[in-house]
Amino acid sequence: MANTQKFRSHESLNVESAADWQIQSAVTVDSDGVAVNVSSFHQVHLMSDNDFYFTFNTTGTDSDISTSNDLYLKGGDTIYSLKVPRGIGNSVYLIMERKGSSDATVRIILA
Repeated sequence: MANTQKFRSHESLNVESAADWQIQSAVTVDSDGVAVNVSSFHQVHLMSDNDFYFTFNTTGTDSDISTSNDLYLKGGDTIYSLKVPRGIGNSVYLIMERKGSSDATVRIILA
């Protein structure tokens, strides 16, 4: 009997492979923070020139950043890949706020 399954289960669900690849305009992350709508994507790929805090939320405001509790990413040549959480709501935003006194320029690819 022939194997008629075209894709394996993780390929069919598009969990580890991206159906879309969108290069975004670089954003300036300052002390006011910035929100990027990532609702339609599985992963966010980031590279920044300076350190910045990040979190995910459903409102698109930077008021949810907690500099004492949220994680931060180091600036430099490292490319970070974050999976977009699905359990927090229908609309998901990546919220970023600079860590130090200098603004961060963040390059973003949504996949």
